[in-house]
Amino acid sequence: MKLYIMRHGQAQITASSDSARQLTPQGHQETEIMAKWLRSNEQGFDLTFVSPYVRAKQTFDNVINEFVMPEHHYELDELTPDSNPQMCGDALLAYCAQHKANSALVVSHLPLVGLLVNDLCRGDLVPAFATSSIACLDIDLESWQGNLLWHKTVNQVLMGA
Repeated sequence: MKLYIMRHGQAQITASSDSARQLTPQGHQETEIMAKWLRSNEQGFDLTFVSPYVRAKQTFDNVINEFVMPEHHYELDELTPDSNPQMCGDALLAYCAQHKANSALVVSHLPLVGLLVNDLCRGDLVPAFATSSIACLDIDLESWQGNLLWHKTVNQVLMGA
């Protein structure tokens, strides 16, 4: 199964709370660039997961505009910035196994996205997650072990790398 893990786009520095921070205009633009690039490489998702924070939901909305919304979509408290990566990974993979997913998209935050890749890929080099960047993992749903297939940033996509 392919698991796409995306960090939200650039967000405002201040807001009434961390969970209320919204994407900046640049954040919207960058997530739209990544969504279009991802659409050229992936046909759709069986499952989607998003953090309940505003900036993650806005990022998700920008991405899913390029795809058909899957039947199964979850907003999970386990995807907030300081969540436990092992518990989060276990929850995500349990949903994926339950729905027999071939592909899933996760939109979340630092530091969780990097820790989640590290936990699922045990030993692969963890990418530095710039805003709007996406990592693709190949996950074995029987062993719950993953391999990092690739990681792309906005700059890499714009440069054609």
